[in-house]
Amino acid sequence: MPFIEIIDDEESFRLDVGDSYFELRRFDSANYNEIEKKHTKKKKNFRTGEWIKEVDDRSVNDDLLDYMVTGWGHIKSPTTGEDVPCEKKNKIKLPGSVKMQIIEACDADNITTGKKTRISKPTPSVASITPG
Repeated sequence: MPFIEIIDDEESFRLDVGDSYFELRRFDSANYNEIEKKHTKKKKNFRTGEWIKEVDDRSVNDDLLDYMVTGWGHIKSPTTGEDVPCEKKNKIKLPGSVKMQIIEACDADNITTGKKTRISKPTPSVASITPG
């Protein structure tokens, strides 16, 4: 069984899907919470007087996908056959099956096994290499 790696803000990896590829980064709970907070509103229930949190799940999912996908290659427009830029408006137009592959790759316990290839190797912080 492969080892488990913590999630590092500097890491990235490549996921090949057919002739196309994605440059990805994993997310941790802090990243997710920040995105969710951005799309959460408090509404008052006037019947009970309590405050209720209302989350725009679609916007959370779109922003999370935008966070995970940092680059790509050979992603084409079906009408022109031309490569499309790696922009949020295009990321959310990816097929659902591809989005699922991206989510599964970014939720993996490490980025050094399987179809994923490490793009950048994080360098250790000074604190982690300085004795006691």
